[in-house]
Amino acid sequence: MGVAPLTKVTLLLPRSDLNECLRSLFEFEWFHPEQPESSIADPFLSELNGRAFKLFAALDELVRKLGIPLEPNVLEVIGKGYRVEQDVKSAKDWADLIQRLEDEAAPIIDTLTSLLEDTTQLSKKISDYAALKAALYTIQQFSIDLDALSRFKRFYIVFAVAAIKDVAEIRRSLTEALIIECPLTKNDSAILVVGTRSDADKVEKVLRSFEVKPFLIPQDLPQNPAAAYKVVIKRLEEAEHLLSDCESKLEEMKVKSSTKLLSLREAAQVAHTTISRLRKAGDLKRFAVIEGYIPKEKVAEFKQKYSSYLLFFEEEKHSNQPTLMVNKRPIKPFEKITLTQGAPRSTEIDPTPLIAFVFPIFYGIMFGDFGHGLVLLIFGLILKLRGSPSLKHWGEIIMAAGACATVVGVLVGECFGLELGSLPAIGDFFKRFHLLHLVEHEGFNIESVSTILTVAILIGTIHIFMGLVLDVLKGLKEESKIELFTLKIPSLLLYVFGVGFSLSFIASGYSFSEVLTSSNPVPIISDLVGSPISASTLTTITLPVCLAAAAWIVIGKPVESVLAKGHEEKESPLMGVIFGIVEFLLRLVEFLANTISYARLGILLLVHAALMFAVTMTLSIGPLGLPIWIIGNLGVITLEGLIVYIQDIRLHLYEWFTKFYEGTGQLFAKIAPETTHVKIKWESKIEGSSST
Repeated sequence: MGVAPLTKVTLLLPRSDLNECLRSLFEFEWFHPEQPESSIADPFLSELNGRAFKLFAALDELVRKLGIPLEPNVLEVIGKGYRVEQDVKSAKDWADLIQRLEDEAAPIIDTLTSLLEDTTQLSKKISDYAALKAALYTIQQFSIDLDALSRFKRFYIVFAVAAIKDVAEIRRSLTEALIIECPLTKNDSAILVVGTRSDADKVEKVLRSFEVKPFLIPQDLPQNPAAAYKVVIKRLEEAEHLLSDCESKLEEMKVKSSTKLLSLREAAQVAHTTISRLRKAGDLKRFAVIEGYIPKEKVAEFKQKYSSYLLFFEEEKHSNQPTLMVNKRPIKPFEKITLTQGAPRSTEIDPTPLIAFVFPIFYGIMFGDFGHGLVLLIFGLILKLRGSPSLKHWGEIIMAAGACATVVGVLVGECFGLELGSLPAIGDFFKRFHLLHLVEHEGFNIESVSTILTVAILIGTIHIFMGLVLDVLKGLKEESKIELFTLKIPSLLLYVFGVGFSLSFIASGYSFSEVLTSSNPVPIISDLVGSPISASTLTTITLPVCLAAAAWIVIGKPVESVLAKGHEEKESPLMGVIFGIVEFLLRLVEFLANTISYARLGILLLVHAALMFAVTMTLSIGPLGLPIWIIGNLGVITLEGLIVYIQDIRLHLYEWFTKFYEGTGQLFAKIAPETTHVKIKWESKIEGSSST
């Protein structure tokens, strides 16, 4: 579990064998290419890569325009299950594969593109006809030949539609012109403006000022409005009929070709992605150089497979080395939580195993309800059994969270807001496991609330302690140990013994003057040890260590500066001490804020119980309250379930990961990507056989 060791490998081979080597590496799968930035791209591979990308872009655009989903949605998966049949594409090598994909895709692309273009043109034509129909509808009663109006030599005649409120002002502006008005609607009128040719500019200027444009009928239509209106209606009906036929053909073609389109698109994408990662093959003219990483356990297999090439292996770790996470189930699904912060670097500790244990527990504490936990468990099980590969992992996470919520629900005695112990048949069995009773209103007393918050803070303390320990372990793996001894170890000591001193301070009645003399037993630690430990005794142990750790951090900064810079220009000791003091204060505030933040574990549990108490009150109104109670439970499961997930993620990202995890690594990516709709099979050199 965790991060697998990798080996850097370099292959030197003739460029004539490059196409065959690409195919072989794709079959090997466990190869992460690493391309030098200065290397020149191989012309042959660049040409193949360009063709693959062009084909992928064309197919991707068709899929997008047709609205074909790349994967079925969650509701469809839950209802029908996940059924995606992979289309097998066979080829001799990458060049042959791309050629076969182009040949297979060409007729589909041409047909669908033609149908889409026809649909677009017809839609635009219908839109234009509809607009013209609306315009002609208002003036269809006029039997005026608009084309004849422009043939008068001595008169300038304009037919237009203007707002009724503007007609009077137009008359006053064109006193020398004849204006005939005919109301069309409540707001508009048709006007015929007759003036001399010498007044043409003035007429146009006045009409433009009122945003009135001459009414023009397209030249391919009769210039008589009434006749044009009839022709437009006929053409509109014909266009709508053609569009309906075209859309039917397009839908039929979409249903028929959607599976083929998705498989061709994915195959082209795989070809483009794979070739683009290997197209830079060194600067030598006759030889290709391919560099990359393989798992250390695959070295022997790699040597045997590529014994005909010149191979170089390098065990030393590099800063840009990818990270191969090798967690197995049931831990692997929780890599999704880790990757929200980023992939671990090769020198970092993969926290996924701890997250797989802690994340569901935190979720269950905040969402503690036996019934709601069962609902989440069943929903997660459905996703795991019926979902896509990506949804299966989320299904397992939800199952774990639901199982923990169920357990916490038993401990607090709650089931859909009802008292778990009062349920028939199963109530008596679960009563023996009750630790707290939050269902009844009396359960919200000072003692139970204090207990819940105390446990939440204690859990947070342990969680932060784990993060600081991981930070120390990370420092041990790093080459430079300066920060380990000047910051990481003293920070761990400061936190651990600081928590102990805080408990002594609480036991002494929050009095600094009595913390060294108080004989009151320290909470939690006394219970864990089994005998009372006084505040003064614990203070005597913890306070000196806290002061020493604080001084260590303050002095560590100038020491770190001196050791790191060596004989270079050194930072002044005074500035180093100032930075050390600032570092100590920041750590102190950070530890306090982070620890208090874990109170949300208990607060959200109390909020959940309060919400369910309000929902359960609806049952007191009788049978009519049952639907409200059901809807309320569904609402709480949906809304609060999401809120609890966000808070769980927040505790890991801000309170825990910040202690030890950077997440700036690069994930190991196999040269053969995971596919959904296509499976590529390479035809063997031996006729009649093939290899995957």
